[in-house]
Amino acid sequence: MARDVFISYNYADREVAHNVHVFFQPQGGACQGKPVLVQEDVASGGDEAIKEAIQDLMEECKAVLFVVGDDSHNSPWINYEAKLARSWGIPMVAVQAPNANGDVPNEIKDQVKLVNWAHDTLCAALNKVGS
Repeated sequence: MARDVFISYNYADREVAHNVHVFFQPQGGACQGKPVLVQEDVASGGDEAIKEAIQDLMEECKAVLFVVGDDSHNSPWINYEAKLARSWGIPMVAVQAPNANGDVPNEIKDQVKLVNWAHDTLCAALNKVGS
């Protein structure tokens, strides 16, 4: 069974985040596992519905990949995902989206280094964690 990798991203970066699947093995890439993203818009259910959607998907994941855009580090939901992953002991990797200038989420700034949006670099970092 392939390991699930939770993809954390800011809604403003959704197009880039949804393109990360091409790096994974089912699409011919070298990243081990299967990307898992919150795809359903549950915001109308309030904060508890959002938390539940994140927790339900993340709890089965063996790694978390943060797609870092220009303002990801300030996103309360990305920082919530980072805090949750850290508290559950899920290994994390952060990748800089193309043409973005943001930084690693504040919640994990001292724990996770940023890697480049390049197939080899990203997959090498991701394959080292959560195997």
